[in-house]
Amino acid sequence: MLRAIANVYIESQSRTRRDALQIFRVCNYSSVRGDDKPLSRKLRKFRTTVLAGERRAGPAPRTPPQPGPEPPPPAARRRRAWAALAALAASASLGGAYFYRKLTDERQRSRDAEPTPAPADATDAPEPPLPARAEDLPPHAEFLLVGAGTAAFAAMRAIRSARPDAHVLLVGAEPALPYMRPPLSKELWREPAPADAAARPDALTFRQWNGRRRSLAYEPAAFYAPPERMRAAGPGAALARGWRVERLDPAARRAVLAAPGGLRHELSYGAALLATGARPRRVPALAAAAAAGRSLALRDVRDARRLARALDAPGVRTVAVVGGGFLATELSAALAARLAAEGAGRRVLQLFREEAPLARVLPPYLAAEAARRLEAEGVRLRARAEVLAGEVGAAGDVVLRLADGAEERAQLVVECAGAEPAAELAAAAGLELDGARGGVLVNGELAARAGLWAAGDVASFYDEALGRRRVEHHDHAVVSGRLAGENMAGVAPPRVYRHQSMFWSDLGPQLGYEAVGIVDSRLRTVGVFSAEATAGEAAGAGDAGQAPEHAGRAPQRYERGVVFYLREERVVGVLLWNLFNRLHVARQLLALDAAPDLFEAAKLFAPQDE
Repeated sequence: MLRAIANVYIESQSRTRRDALQIFRVCNYSSVRGDDKPLSRKLRKFRTTVLAGERRAGPAPRTPPQPGPEPPPPAARRRRAWAALAALAASASLGGAYFYRKLTDERQRSRDAEPTPAPADATDAPEPPLPARAEDLPPHAEFLLVGAGTAAFAAMRAIRSARPDAHVLLVGAEPALPYMRPPLSKELWREPAPADAAARPDALTFRQWNGRRRSLAYEPAAFYAPPERMRAAGPGAALARGWRVERLDPAARRAVLAAPGGLRHELSYGAALLATGARPRRVPALAAAAAAGRSLALRDVRDARRLARALDAPGVRTVAVVGGGFLATELSAALAARLAAEGAGRRVLQLFREEAPLARVLPPYLAAEAARRLEAEGVRLRARAEVLAGEVGAAGDVVLRLADGAEERAQLVVECAGAEPAAELAAAAGLELDGARGGVLVNGELAARAGLWAAGDVASFYDEALGRRRVEHHDHAVVSGRLAGENMAGVAPPRVYRHQSMFWSDLGPQLGYEAVGIVDSRLRTVGVFSAEATAGEAAGAGDAGQAPEHAGRAPQRYERGVVFYLREERVVGVLLWNLFNRLHVARQLLALDAAPDLFEAAKLFAPQDE
């Protein structure tokens, strides 16, 4: 709960607009206790409200106001008016015909640019591995990349940049080309036919925030060496699709590859990268529903295809999303928007153990704001809900039995209960694992053993600034894979991984956030929000231990602001709420040994700017 403390600072700041000077206010929310030393006594004219709380164990840009209509022209003589009207009518006829033809052509080009849906009978056709024969694989790979996801692709790019003559072999269990995963829980569900699109991942495109279409795959198939040339092991990148590394011997630098149908191949390598990623953590209570095909997970493009096809099945009225983290909340928002656009009365139900969605990463007042945003998007929220069993009824409904004795019914369930690193290959190879965080232990240079590196979700790395960590974000996969590739190439002295990775998420069209560093609601937090972009009044509101929304006022809403996460006296994480293109400032704060004046630091993020 939030409680007011006695420190109120006032200062004014103005910024020039075309029409007037605008005074803005910033409301600060902090988890420091009331008897702690104030963070600043130097502020003048800057009105702030400081609230304290107990410690806990992008959207589309806004449309600027449009100018008013032009004043009517002065009255003209009747003869001139009729002549002007006749000329205007003739111009409108010609211009209208031209505009209609131009609009028709543009619409046709837009339809031509849309991805062609896959045939319905091809969506579940099994794909053979590429290459289809084990003898087509090379006997030796100069650089072996175990996995074909984002980290492996970034490593391949780095190796090829440093060593254009190098031979790189990527081995991926998925039949698809290396692709980006974030759109699978966001942009994919805005496509007209996501099931058809996901059935052809190599050709799948999606519309970005700027309206432009982008391919899900990083590069087309022509970028990689064709299967018939793989055995030659010439310079370039080769991709073994549908294959997996079954065994790895770091001492002998040998690997055994396997594919469906009993295919096996053994090869030697010069240097190897473990980029096996993570797998979705399943909910044991939903095992029966999963076996019946009524409870699904979402991790790769095949999971997205299954979910899209299940969503299109007749009789699906309620989709239950189990989980309260990043994936669960953004997927709930995306599915709710899609179902609302269809207008068939279907809905999304999100169940989670916490008090609010994202409660493990956001301070309580922002978690409550996230809940309001999700409900506004049409998501029905079920807080403090622990699923004890999921039984498939006679009518095909999944009956979710909760710990409080209540029941919820859905025709489709999506499990978003987190992920766990795919470290079985590393364990079998005798590599040291991180018992606390999971994953493969690597040093600051991302090396696990001589000639063997790890990057992406599976790597537990040492961060000089924040300590040992394991991160499951797209940006971390890109940058850690790139650094591992550079160190593997050996052209320059090995470098230490110091990058502070970021992540982003959307909760509907009007809310997005970005974050960098350690974002954990159990840490002390200080939030600074522009009062221009809030609804309600927080100054001096509420009794001790009570949030402002419980003080007889309308619920406080938060549109734009920055939240600092502190460990002892150091900023270890920064979250930007509806603020974008400011992460470079956040990373500079994380590099400091001690927390600066956070009220002054908040000005660097300009929360008053739209």
